[in-house]
Amino acid sequence: MFAARGVGTPPTSSPPPCRDRRKWRVLDSRHGLALFDTPKRHEDFVVYDLLTGEHWEIHADPKCHYFMWWPDDDDDLHACLRCNATLLCAKDRCGHLDCHGGPFRMAFVGCDYTGRAAHATVYSSETREWTDVTSVEHEHYIHYTAHSAVVGDKVYVPCMESDSLIVYNMGKRELSVIDPPFVVQAITLMGAEDGMPLFASVVKPRLLLWSLEAGPSGAARWTRHRVIELKSLLPTTVLLDNSGVTPVGFAEGVGVIFLSTKAGLYTIELSSRRSKKVHGRQSMEKVIPYMSFYTGEWGPLLASDEASPAVGGGTTI
Repeated sequence: MFAARGVGTPPTSSPPPCRDRRKWRVLDSRHGLALFDTPKRHEDFVVYDLLTGEHWEIHADPKCHYFMWWPDDDDDLHACLRCNATLLCAKDRCGHLDCHGGPFRMAFVGCDYTGRAAHATVYSSETREWTDVTSVEHEHYIHYTAHSAVVGDKVYVPCMESDSLIVYNMGKRELSVIDPPFVVQAITLMGAEDGMPLFASVVKPRLLLWSLEAGPSGAARWTRHRVIELKSLLPTTVLLDNSGVTPVGFAEGVGVIFLSTKAGLYTIELSSRRSKKVHGRQSMEKVIPYMSFYTGEWGPLLASDEASPAVGGGTTI
């Protein structure tokens, strides 16, 4: 059952002043939209179409505050978001090749400060309401800054200090826990590929890619399906460095993984196995690719009845 109150606002096209965006933190990006945490503002979250400037200001339902923000973190209640946030397109029969402007959903999975249970809720831009909170007992904290994966109606979220996954079925509003059958060195959830959650780990000089698929009995099965040699793709000094190489991002749909190193940020194309240095900054913790493309034929689809001029071209940030 949906909550009785609406806590979102209609879309607007005038972006907030730059001075108000300095403390924004990007949480997720999918289907031409980006989700931001906006501490110290009157709203809690902003969903942004970075090409058109159209955005939605969203307030969290008070019933969700206990697992979104922990009361003893700061005198400012909304100083640090403590749950994992996922942004999803909500259009019927959408192929996600040219979708813009909504409708969308936001899934939040987190735990309270005791770390003894996981909780989840979904916000819909169509109803401007939040679902009732779903909970399951679980002894590990949710990794609130990690990547999530979306497969069908399920959102996969990793845990801290554990390789366990929390799975939120948005259609059934159920939470479940998946434990890996083996220990993998620094396995990281990257996103989804070919309809399955994708994981990566680096055991130098190799990049190992894993997938989570349904076995014959329906149980989850972990499969290592790709090994990429890094000797010819990264500088020798990087591979010799004990501080390592870390997977920090994945561009879904184009098969590009981001690796953070002491020499900078590199991309690896999984199909061609070509590498490229894209940034000189060292030791990045997380990369969230933003990809958007307008054909110019349809233009952006707005959540309101007003139409915007079509924009041709595409961008990746």
